[in-house]
Amino acid sequence: MPKDKKPAVSKGDDKVGLNPCFIPQSDIVTNLHSAVTKSECQRVVNALVERDLVTTKLYGKQAVYVVRQDTIDTATPAELAAVDKEMAQLQSTITEYKSKNRRLTSELSALNSALTTEQIMDKLDQLTAKNDQSKEHLAHLRAGTQLVSAEEKDKVVNEMTRHRKMWMERRRLFKDMFATVTENLPGKPKDLLEELDIEVQDPVDINVDPMDLLKA
Repeated sequence: MPKDKKPAVSKGDDKVGLNPCFIPQSDIVTNLHSAVTKSECQRVVNALVERDLVTTKLYGKQAVYVVRQDTIDTATPAELAAVDKEMAQLQSTITEYKSKNRRLTSELSALNSALTTEQIMDKLDQLTAKNDQSKEHLAHLRAGTQLVSAEEKDKVVNEMTRHRKMWMERRRLFKDMFATVTENLPGKPKDLLEELDIEVQDPVDINVDPMDLLKA
Protein backbone atom coordinates (compact mmCIF):
# COMPACT_ATOMS: atom_id res chain seq x y z
CA MET A 1 0.00 0.00 0.00
CA PRO A 2 1.26 3.50 -0.72
CA LYS A 3 2.27 5.47 2.31
CA ASP A 4 -0.09 8.15 3.51
CA LYS A 5 0.98 11.56 2.42
CA LYS A 6 1.76 14.07 5.08
CA PRO A 7 -0.80 16.84 5.39
CA ALA A 8 0.01 19.89 3.34
CA VAL A 9 1.77 22.54 5.29
CA SER A 10 1.47 26.18 4.38
CA LYS A 11 4.59 28.20 3.69
CA GLY A 12 4.47 29.91 7.06
CA ASP A 13 4.00 26.58 8.90
CA ASP A 14 6.95 24.60 7.57
CA LYS A 15 8.79 24.83 10.88
CA VAL A 16 7.01 23.79 14.02
CA GLY A 17 7.26 26.39 16.76
CA LEU A 18 7.53 29.43 14.48
CA ASN A 19 3.78 29.91 14.41
CA PRO A 20 2.35 30.56 17.88
CA CYS A 21 -0.87 28.74 16.95
CA PHE A 22 1.01 25.42 16.54
CA ILE A 23 1.62 23.90 19.97
CA PRO A 24 3.35 20.52 20.44
CA GLN A 25 2.27 18.55 23.47
CA SER A 26 5.78 18.68 24.94
CA ASP A 27 5.67 22.48 24.83
CA ILE A 28 2.37 22.50 26.71
CA VAL A 29 3.83 20.43 29.53
CA THR A 30 7.03 22.50 29.58
CA ASN A 31 5.19 25.83 29.68
CA LEU A 32 3.11 24.55 32.58
CA HIS A 33 6.41 23.79 34.38
CA SER A 34 5.46 20.12 34.67
CA ALA A 35 2.44 20.99 36.82
CA VAL A 36 0.57 18.27 34.93
CA THR A 37 1.81 14.97 33.57
CA LYS A 38 1.96 14.14 29.89
CA SER A 39 -0.98 11.74 30.23
CA GLU A 40 -3.13 14.35 31.97
CA CYS A 41 -2.19 16.89 29.31
CA GLN A 42 -3.09 14.38 26.59
CA ARG A 43 -6.55 13.80 28.10
CA VAL A 44 -7.30 17.53 28.29
CA VAL A 45 -6.09 18.17 24.75
CA ASN A 46 -8.14 15.26 23.43
CA ALA A 47 -11.20 16.70 25.14
CA LEU A 48 -10.58 20.06 23.42
CA VAL A 49 -10.23 18.25 20.08
CA GLU A 50 -13.56 16.47 20.63
CA ARG A 51 -15.20 19.83 21.31
CA ASP A 52 -13.76 21.21 18.05
CA LEU A 53 -11.87 23.92 19.96
CA VAL A 54 -8.51 22.51 18.90
CA THR A 55 -7.46 20.53 15.86
CA THR A 56 -4.50 18.21 15.61
CA LYS A 57 -1.96 17.69 12.86
CA LEU A 58 0.71 15.08 12.54
CA TYR A 59 4.21 16.12 11.52
CA GLY A 60 6.02 12.84 11.25
CA LYS A 61 5.63 11.20 14.64
CA GLN A 62 4.90 14.45 16.44
CA ALA A 63 1.33 15.59 17.04
CA VAL A 64 0.88 19.33 16.88
CA TYR A 65 -2.26 20.99 18.18
CA VAL A 66 -3.66 24.03 16.45
CA VAL A 67 -6.10 26.48 18.01
CA ARG A 68 -9.00 26.99 15.67
CA GLN A 69 -9.14 30.57 14.49
CA ASP A 70 -12.65 30.35 13.12
CA THR A 71 -14.14 29.90 16.59
CA ILE A 72 -12.68 33.12 17.91
CA ASP A 73 -14.93 36.14 17.82
CA THR A 74 -13.48 38.93 15.70
CA ALA A 75 -14.15 42.59 16.14
CA THR A 76 -15.95 44.60 13.51
CA PRO A 77 -14.23 47.59 11.86
CA ALA A 78 -16.41 49.91 13.94
CA GLU A 79 -15.35 48.17 17.15
CA LEU A 80 -11.68 48.34 16.12
CA ALA A 81 -12.04 52.05 15.36
CA ALA A 82 -13.64 52.59 18.76
CA VAL A 83 -10.77 50.73 20.44
CA ASP A 84 -8.20 52.83 18.53
CA LYS A 85 -10.00 56.01 19.58
CA GLU A 86 -10.07 54.92 23.21
CA MET A 87 -6.37 54.04 23.07
CA ALA A 88 -5.56 57.49 21.64
CA GLN A 89 -7.57 59.15 24.42
CA LEU A 90 -5.82 57.05 27.07
CA GLN A 91 -2.42 57.87 25.56
CA SER A 92 -3.27 61.58 25.71
CA THR A 93 -4.38 61.18 29.33
CA ILE A 94 -1.14 59.37 30.19
CA THR A 95 0.92 62.18 28.63
CA GLU A 96 -1.06 64.77 30.57
CA TYR A 97 -0.60 62.93 33.88
CA LYS A 98 3.13 62.47 33.24
CA SER A 99 3.52 66.21 32.70
CA LYS A 100 1.51 66.91 35.85
CA ASN A 101 3.60 64.40 37.78
CA ARG A 102 6.85 66.09 36.70
CA ARG A 103 5.51 69.48 37.77
CA LEU A 104 4.33 68.21 41.16
CA THR A 105 7.63 66.37 41.70
CA SER A 106 9.52 69.61 41.05
CA GLU A 107 7.28 71.51 43.49
CA LEU A 108 7.72 68.78 46.12
CA SER A 109 11.51 68.91 45.73
CA ALA A 110 11.44 72.70 46.19
CA LEU A 111 9.26 72.38 49.30
CA ASN A 112 11.49 69.70 50.81
CA SER A 113 14.59 71.86 50.33
CA ALA A 114 12.94 74.96 51.82
CA LEU A 115 12.97 75.79 55.53
CA THR A 116 9.92 74.95 57.59
CA THR A 117 7.98 77.65 59.44
CA GLU A 118 9.57 76.62 62.75
CA GLN A 119 13.06 76.73 61.23
CA ILE A 120 12.38 80.18 59.77
CA MET A 121 11.17 81.47 63.16
CA ASP A 122 14.28 80.08 64.89
CA LYS A 123 16.52 81.65 62.24
CA LEU A 124 14.70 84.98 62.63
CA ASP A 125 15.19 84.91 66.41
CA GLN A 126 18.92 84.22 65.99
CA LEU A 127 19.35 87.06 63.50
CA THR A 128 17.34 89.44 65.68
CA ALA A 129 19.50 88.64 68.72
CA LYS A 130 22.70 89.05 66.67
CA ASN A 131 21.42 92.36 65.28
CA ASP A 132 20.63 93.66 68.78
CA GLN A 133 24.11 92.63 69.96
CA SER A 134 25.71 94.46 67.02
CA LYS A 135 23.65 97.59 67.74
CA GLU A 136 24.76 97.56 71.37
CA HIS A 137 28.41 97.11 70.37
CA LEU A 138 28.13 99.98 67.85
CA ALA A 139 26.59 102.23 70.49
CA HIS A 140 29.55 101.58 72.82
CA LEU A 141 32.00 102.36 70.04
CA ARG A 142 30.26 105.63 69.18
CA ALA A 143 30.20 106.63 72.84
CA GLY A 144 33.93 105.92 73.20
CA THR A 145 33.36 103.26 75.83
CA GLN A 146 36.42 101.17 76.69
CA LEU A 147 35.40 97.69 75.53
CA VAL A 148 38.64 95.97 76.53
CA SER A 149 39.48 95.80 80.21
CA ALA A 150 42.91 96.67 81.54
CA GLU A 151 43.51 93.05 82.53
CA GLU A 152 42.74 91.80 79.01
CA LYS A 153 44.92 94.48 77.49
CA ASP A 154 47.88 93.62 79.77
CA LYS A 155 47.43 89.94 78.92
CA VAL A 156 47.61 90.66 75.19
CA VAL A 157 50.66 92.92 75.60
CA ASN A 158 52.49 90.34 77.69
CA GLU A 159 51.69 87.61 75.20
CA MET A 160 52.94 89.74 72.34
CA THR A 161 56.14 90.61 74.24
CA ARG A 162 56.84 86.95 74.92
CA HIS A 163 56.34 85.96 71.30
CA ARG A 164 58.42 88.87 70.06
CA LYS A 165 61.27 87.95 72.38
CA MET A 166 61.12 84.33 71.14
CA TRP A 167 61.08 85.52 67.51
CA MET A 168 64.09 87.75 68.01
CA GLU A 169 66.04 84.95 69.72
CA ARG A 170 65.32 82.50 66.91
CA ARG A 171 66.17 85.15 64.32
CA ARG A 172 69.54 85.81 66.01
CA LEU A 173 70.32 82.06 66.12
CA PHE A 174 69.52 81.71 62.43
CA LYS A 175 71.72 84.65 61.49
CA ASP A 176 74.63 83.26 63.49
CA MET A 177 74.32 79.80 61.90
CA PHE A 178 73.84 81.25 58.40
CA ALA A 179 76.90 83.48 58.81
CA THR A 180 78.99 80.47 59.88
CA VAL A 181 77.78 78.35 56.94
CA THR A 182 78.31 81.07 54.32
CA GLU A 183 81.60 82.39 55.73
CA ASN A 184 83.77 80.63 53.12
CA LEU A 185 81.15 80.26 50.37
CA PRO A 186 81.63 82.22 47.13
CA GLY A 187 79.12 84.91 46.37
CA LYS A 188 77.05 87.15 48.57
CA PRO A 189 75.00 85.63 51.43
CA LYS A 190 72.12 87.90 50.45
CA ASP A 191 71.98 86.29 46.99
CA LEU A 192 71.83 82.85 48.62
CA LEU A 193 68.94 83.96 50.81
CA GLU A 194 67.00 85.12 47.75
CA GLU A 195 67.80 81.87 45.92
CA LEU A 196 66.53 79.81 48.87
CA ASP A 197 63.52 82.15 49.24
CA ILE A 198 64.34 82.90 52.89
CA GLU A 199 63.14 86.12 54.50
CA VAL A 200 65.10 87.39 57.49
CA GLN A 201 62.20 89.62 58.62
CA ASP A 202 64.13 92.58 59.89
CA PRO A 203 62.19 94.57 62.52
CA VAL A 204 60.50 97.72 61.28
CA ASP A 205 59.56 100.74 63.35
CA ILE A 206 55.81 101.09 63.10
CA ASN A 207 56.14 104.85 63.66
CA VAL A 208 58.11 105.29 60.44
CA ASP A 209 56.27 106.77 57.47
CA PRO A 210 55.71 104.00 54.87
CA MET A 211 56.60 106.48 52.11
CA ASP A 212 60.05 106.90 53.67
CA LEU A 213 60.59 103.14 53.50
CA LEU A 214 59.77 103.19 49.78
CA LYS A 215 62.29 105.97 49.19
CA ALA A 216 65.09 104.17 51.00
